[in-house]
Amino acid sequence: MAEFLNKDKAYAEIVSIIEGASNEVVLITPYIKMADDLFARLKYKDGKGMKTVVVCRGKELASEERSKLKQLRHLELRFDENLHAKCFYNEYAMVITSLNLHEHSQQYNREMGVLLHLAEDESVLKEALREAEYIVTSARKDSTVKGIFEAIGKEAKSLVDSQTEDRPRKTRGYRSTSEPGFCIRCGKRIDHNVDAPHCLDCYKVWKRHGNPEYKERYCHSCGKLKEGITKAKPRCSTCCGR
Repeated sequence: MAEFLNKDKAYAEIVSIIEGASNEVVLITPYIKMADDLFARLKYKDGKGMKTVVVCRGKELASEERSKLKQLRHLELRFDENLHAKCFYNEYAMVITSLNLHEHSQQYNREMGVLLHLAEDESVLKEALREAEYIVTSARKDSTVKGIFEAIGKEAKSLVDSQTEDRPRKTRGYRSTSEPGFCIRCGKRIDHNVDAPHCLDCYKVWKRHGNPEYKERYCHSCGKLKEGITKAKPRCSTCCGR
């Protein structure tokens, strides 16, 4: 059941969102000036291979804060100058709050919010995720992130090569790859192929651990948020019965 959060609880739950993320955390906040302790937690999780997606107002992002964020090897930085929403989520929970991820807001402003869990607030969280993911995909990518770490280019090429080798062209008994499917992690539309149910970006993240039983979010066939989705079982029970 949704939980009300005051300012202190909201910040504490954002910390928990970061610490509890398995593969990805999304931080949507117009203004950002991250406390050193919070950034240290992000950096630690980044070292474990976690992807961090940050959406903020680019014109409001100070150069020193941008430089700090770029220390994250697995950062996806996006800009939306009309952004006013603030929400923070991982694979299991979301905090929706008036709180910016900014030291001033945390110290001086009066803030509140709510905490949603996938296990307890599934229908509401699914609606919130759809809107949040629209905000993320509509925001402009920061082109300057490219080339920050030379090793990333080599690693990406290696992953693409291995992906090509790993993915069979066609699997008998399922719909062909020419038909539409959905990435089981981010929900992006891709070719339908149950042996390759991730988009390229999400596959790169998944490949770091290569766990076929890791719980994903979207059915590969219908694109709906479903529980029990994995790379080994990328389709929901409804689609499997078609």
